[in-house]
Amino acid sequence: MKQVFYSLIAFLCLSSASVFSKEYDVLNVTLNQQTYKFERPVRLASVLSIVANQDDWYWPASAVYNLNAVAAEQEREAIKAEISALLPLIERHSDKYSALGHLYRQVSSWTLATRIPMPVSYDKARLFFTDNPMFQFGDYSIQLKRRPEFIHFLGAIRRPGDYKHQSGTPVYKTVEDVKTHIHADQSFVYVIDPKGNIEKRGVAYWNLNASQIMPGSQVYVPINSELFSDRIEKLNERVAALAVNRLLP
Repeated sequence: MKQVFYSLIAFLCLSSASVFSKEYDVLNVTLNQQTYKFERPVRLASVLSIVANQDDWYWPASAVYNLNAVAAEQEREAIKAEISALLPLIERHSDKYSALGHLYRQVSSWTLATRIPMPVSYDKARLFFTDNPMFQFGDYSIQLKRRPEFIHFLGAIRRPGDYKHQSGTPVYKTVEDVKTHIHADQSFVYVIDPKGNIEKRGVAYWNLNASQIMPGSQVYVPINSELFSDRIEKLNERVAALAVNRLLP
């Protein structure tokens, strides 16, 4: 049922993309760094067939982005505006002020594109109609990757960026090995897997989550919400959701 839901959403997103292509009827699909032009709508399997056998692609980490949509950029600006509104309410040289400013700079630096919530698999696209949506006119990007070797940490940590993925290591142990900010939430993190799913996982001693993190995932360490609790909590949720739209190396 979940797979059918994602496929339906993807179909609607791809079908509506022609609205953004008012000046020309061209379909451009960028596969990693190479752009291909099509004169008519084309299905996912046909696009992937161009490069499917060129490498050992790790399909769970592949993603499709609508380059004509502006939803991700609009949400980024809204998040930055919310952080800017919170900062004057906090003592300027406090750790909380520093944590929010650190988050503002991270969000500002991200490369974003509006992700289309759909699974990407060449074999499934060839076999199942629901996994083989049609690309309408517009501009798209498909990121294909080999099996990732890193986990991307962001949020209330000292050094955001890539950390080596350790197979068999549970989430709480992975977070333990990263230096967090003094105002990081110590009870849970948001794990954004490469498919775009978001899950809150416990890392506190009383709520340890023994599950492992999928390679290529992002781990958002939220800011402690004890101050301005409702606003900080919603801010954390929005930042985690925005991270789904990141274009990662």
